[in-house]
Amino acid sequence: MLQPTDQNKLKEEPFVSPVEADEEESIGPMQRCVLFNLDRETYGIDVSSIREVLRVGRIRTVPGADEKILGVINVRGVIVTVVDMRRMIDVPVSDITDRSRIIIVELDEERPVGLLVDNVMEVRDIPEKRIEPLGSSQEDNSRYIQGIAHYMDKVIILVDVFNLISDAE
Repeated sequence: MLQPTDQNKLKEEPFVSPVEADEEESIGPMQRCVLFNLDRETYGIDVSSIREVLRVGRIRTVPGADEKILGVINVRGVIVTVVDMRRMIDVPVSDITDRSRIIIVELDEERPVGLLVDNVMEVRDIPEKRIEPLGSSQEDNSRYIQGIAHYMDKVIILVDVFNLISDAE
C-alpha cells in the first residue's frame, strides 16, 4: 500500500507514455539522416548530402587506386567513384551481399562519390538535442565523425561527409 508521501512523489513525477515521449522528442530542431550499418554499428548521414541510394552492381576497378577506392560505377552517364566505408573508418572488410548498398553523396554538382555500406536501414529524424558534437580532433578516424546521437535506445555515429570525401579524393 502506498503511503501519502509515496503518492505525492508519484504526482511530482508523472508517467510519460511512449506516444508522449515521441511528441516530446519531435519538439525542437531535427536532423534528418539516412541510417546504415557497418559491422554491428549504426551510422547516419544527413540527407542533404545524399543524392540517392543504389543496389550494388558492377564496380569497375581502377588500377593504381588507393585501397579505400573500390572502383567506379556509371550512374546515368555520370562516372562515380565508389569508396569502401569499412576501409575508410578501419572496420574489418567483408564481402558484398544482397543487402549492401551504395549511398551516392555529393557536396556539390561536380563531385559525387559512392559509399559502400553493409545495408541501409531507414531515414530518421533525430532531435538535435540528442546529438553530442564531437570535438574538432583531426586525428585518426575521428575526423570523419560529426557527432554521436543517443536516440530510441540506439547509439548512432553521425558521419562528417565533407571530411570523408575530402580524404577519399
